[in-house]
Amino acid sequence: MKFFRILFLLASISLYSQDYTAIPQPNDAVQKNELGLSQIDIKLASFRNSQVDGKKKEDAVMKALAQLAIVKTNYDNAKQYPKTITDGWHLVMATDNYNFCSPAKVFIEDNTITKFVAGNWMKLARPFKVLSPIHEGKALISLDFNSNTDTVELFFIHDLTQATTVEKPLASAYICFWSDLNKASTIKIWVDEYYFGKLSQKHNSQPNCAESGTITIEVEPGSYYFKGAGRGTIDWNGQVVAKENECLSYRLNKKNKS
Repeated sequence: MKFFRILFLLASISLYSQDYTAIPQPNDAVQKNELGLSQIDIKLASFRNSQVDGKKKEDAVMKALAQLAIVKTNYDNAKQYPKTITDGWHLVMATDNYNFCSPAKVFIEDNTITKFVAGNWMKLARPFKVLSPIHEGKALISLDFNSNTDTVELFFIHDLTQATTVEKPLASAYICFWSDLNKASTIKIWVDEYYFGKLSQKHNSQPNCAESGTITIEVEPGSYYFKGAGRGTIDWNGQVVAKENECLSYRLNKKNKS
C-alpha cells in the first residue's frame, strides 16, 4: 500500500483527535468489509436499489416508483422542452423505470453526454453507451454497474424551463482510524453499520493516512456514524465528518472511549 508523505496537522476537537490535512486520492486507500463491499459498491447498490436486505430493497423500490411518477408528471406537464442542453454539469433523474429513480450528474459537451456520475461523488462515475441522443430534455443510455448492465432513461427535469448547470461532483474524503493502545490489534471498526475489519497494530504517534495498521476508508464527503469495539468493555462510537480532499485521523484510546 502506498504511504502518504504529507504530515498531518494536529487539532483536538471535543474529547478525541480529529486531524485534517489535504491528501492525494489513490484507489488503494479503500478498505473492504467482510461482505467484500467498498463504500463505492455500497453507494452504487443504494443508487440502483440492489441492496441485499429484502425489506430495505422493497421500501426503496416503492419510494423510487413514487418519485418516478412525480418526475414523469412534471415532465409531461412541461409547456416547452429545451432544444439543446448547455455545456457543463447537469443534475438529472436516472431511472430504469422499474427499480430505481435516483439523482445523478452528467457532463454535457456539444449537447452530448460525455460523463455520468451516479450521485454526487466523482468515484461513482460509470462507463456508459448512448442509446438515444438528448431530445426534448430526455436521453437513453446503457450503464455498466460492475458487470451488470442497465438501460437507463435520463430526465433533464431541472433544465425544462431554463438552462441550469450545477457544481461538479465531489472529490473523495478519507477517514483513518488508529490506536496507541497496546491491544490495538483487537479493535474492530464499523462505519454506518458496515464492518471494515480490525486494526492490525499499535501506533505510538499519529500515522499517515492509509498507513499499514490503520483502517482507512475512502468515502463521499459527509457525516458518518462509526463504532469501534475492543476486548472487554472498551468501545467507541459517534459521528465523524469527512471533508472533500481531506483525511480525518481518528485516534481510539482510553480517553475517548464511550
